Amino acid sequence: MPRLALLLLLAVLTVLNGCAYGAYGLYDDQRLMDTITDDKALASSIKTALLDASFSDGWAIAVYCYYGNVFLVGEVPQNMQAKALAIARRYKPRSVTPHWFAPARSETSDFALATSLRTALIGAKGLSSTRIDTEVNAGRVVLLGVVKDKAEKQIAIRTARAVKGVTSVTSYLMLPQRSGAVPDMPGPKAAGSGREGAQATELPPSPSGTKGNQPAQPPAAPAHATQAQKR
Repeated sequence: MPRLALLLLLAVLTVLNGCAYGAYGLYDDQRLMDTITDDKALASSIKTALLDASFSDGWAIAVYCYYGNVFLVGEVPQNMQAKALAIARRYKPRSVTPHWFAPARSETSDFALATSLRTALIGAKGLSSTRIDTEVNAGRVVLLGVVKDKAEKQIAIRTARAVKGVTSVTSYLMLPQRSGAVPDMPGPKAAGSGREGAQATELPPSPSGTKGNQPAQPPAAPAHATQAQKR
């Protein structure tokens, strides 16, 4: 019975939190149906393992998978992060990329911001929002999924950045992959870092004209050097 209750609860979490493959996620996805099925099964297995292991912050971790590449997103204490990664790697995914949020607060609730973000993505011209999953934490937005080309990826990033209350946008959006091809991971991380894949953070642009954006000026030549040149 406890196992059955856990599986039923997981089914609800699949819709509300991690393993975000609702109706909009399956419709118009660039991946083949068998790839989507495999990705969904892998993400669900990892999420179940996090819960079965009595992982104290397992509820806070959303699990996503595209072409066998797993993404863990959530607010997790630093001393628990390695354990979450070890559990995910146990299932032999092609890669595991964690995105851990540091504790923070925002004037806009996560639910309200997530709703505004989804509305903006749906209304964006030239963008199929059905292929994009989102995570929101204290104004910080993470975009995941498979888009058809680089232009659509940029539209999604710009649209998210324009939503009121968003303080940063991190994109893990991927392009369609051929069967057996090396995955087009966003921003490969240096070897030995303990993380496969990397985050490509898009921050709101800094105001133009500020001193912080001005290029450094070369140091002025000493006065005696200038006089020597004149001679």
